[in-house]
Amino acid sequence: MAANEHGTFEPLQTRKRAGFMALFRIAIRWTITGRKTSHRTSFLFSVIGIAAGIVALIVVMSVMNGFQRQYIDSLLETSSFHVRIMPESSDPSILAQSLRENSLVRSVTPFIETNLLAEGAEGRQNVVRAMWISPQDLGADKGFCNALHISERAAEDGIRQGIMIGTETARLLGMYNGQNLVLRGAVVNPDEGVQQYEIALPVGGLFKSGYYEIDAGLVILPMASASKLKTLPASLVLGIKLKNPEKVDQFIASLAHTPGIGRTESWRDYNRSFFSALRTEKVVMFILVSIIFAVVAINIHYAMRRNIARKSRELAILAAIGTDRRSIGSIFMLEGLMAGILGALGGIGIGIPLAKNIDHVINFAVGIAEAVVSFLYRVGIAKSVPDLSLFSPTIFYIESIPSRVYASDIGFIAFFAILFPALAVYAAYRRFRNASPLEVLRSE
Repeated sequence: MAANEHGTFEPLQTRKRAGFMALFRIAIRWTITGRKTSHRTSFLFSVIGIAAGIVALIVVMSVMNGFQRQYIDSLLETSSFHVRIMPESSDPSILAQSLRENSLVRSVTPFIETNLLAEGAEGRQNVVRAMWISPQDLGADKGFCNALHISERAAEDGIRQGIMIGTETARLLGMYNGQNLVLRGAVVNPDEGVQQYEIALPVGGLFKSGYYEIDAGLVILPMASASKLKTLPASLVLGIKLKNPEKVDQFIASLAHTPGIGRTESWRDYNRSFFSALRTEKVVMFILVSIIFAVVAINIHYAMRRNIARKSRELAILAAIGTDRRSIGSIFMLEGLMAGILGALGGIGIGIPLAKNIDHVINFAVGIAEAVVSFLYRVGIAKSVPDLSLFSPTIFYIESIPSRVYASDIGFIAFFAILFPALAVYAAYRRFRNASPLEVLRSE
């Protein structure tokens, strides 16, 4: 307890709260509500710089997340699956049916896959990844069909009629619907050595996933054509897709006592090197773009040093009337925190809508640029009207810019946006905290 000016006693906590509010009001008056000074101007520029850095980071990270997430989703749906099971039995139909009854499972697709040499019209050749799947299993896997941008009925009809190939495979090999595609491969038999085999089936349908690696390297054959081979090119695999891919460890643990289960492999293990590369790429990109915060922090540091020097008289007066150095330092720390918080709120408020609508924003900007160039062409200033599309279909294999905004990324960015200015302000104040108020007032 401590006595106030009226002789009554107040709790120490109340006095501390009042002291903090007084310091907070001083910080606000110096930076926001006071008269326009260089201190206030530098504060506003600091807020704008932090907001600009946050907008840049949110947009860059969201677009990167969009590209990565779309490709990962297509990869999991068409290639790795969430869990791969190599059954011990040659007839895994009973095991597949029991897995379909699991509450965590979305679909079970038995398939055989291997790499083959595809030969099309005029002897054109290309190495492809061939997957033998039954029409019923392919039609039941909605995720697979959605990744290929075809309906379940079209997928079933396509491999019933022959073989399904990507649009890029058809272009590279010069193929079209109804034309026979020849696939050649080889297997190693312990008794007879290397045996070659050949499959010729008509093209029953085309798909376009939107990813070149899939459209140029995946072909889907009916499972019945594999049974005609004397020796299967690979073992049968059960591709499991879960309702929630993050529960893959829980699902694998539930298979511990299931008979007929051979080797299992989760999507994290199957794509370990790929996901590690994506994670490294994201970290490096975050570090590079975060240099914006470092530049803003340096500017805040030197601007605050000048401001503290200009306010040496006010600081000396505060020290002379009994304000301790820690409280004076708290004023500038509050300024740094306010700059970070206001910049973070402004950057997040602009960055999230911009990131979610980045494709529309870019198309709008391109439309304006094209209109300006067309006008210059009509008046005779420009000689031609070039294609200003950011992702021209003649060069790139994408039609739009995907974007995924994650709350974890926003929180991480906002944390550093608030931390850097506070540290910069504290480093600036340390140079002046040992100055004597008497010396400062004498020089004034």
